[in-house]
Amino acid sequence: HKTGALIRASVKMATLAKNGLDPAIEEQLDQYAKCIGLSFQVQDDILDEISDTATLGKTQGKDKNNDKPTYPALLGMTGAKQKAQELHERAVQSLSGFGTEADTLRDLSLYIIQRSH
Repeated sequence: HKTGALIRASVKMATLAKNGLDPAIEEQLDQYAKCIGLSFQVQDDILDEISDTATLGKTQGKDKNNDKPTYPALLGMTGAKQKAQELHERAVQSLSGFGTEADTLRDLSLYIIQRSH
């Protein structure tokens, strides 16, 4: 969950840099960050099982070999993919009311669950 924490911190720092930002907007962006951070982890776990070492840039199956709990191990592969999709949908929903200026954030959320490395 280290990467998820870094993603969340990045979004938080951006909200802090914007003086006078409405606390409700800060909360929406924090919810978005939580969702994409966790979806990154879920997708990382999925890729660790289905991808290869060359594509991943790290040893394939490393988490499983180290007996780390993973989302596919806990939920099954289908369940893990559904969880990633659900988190993406929640991330996008948290941006409702932002209009087209948040399209890049929506695209980032989709990229996270569709990435192959």
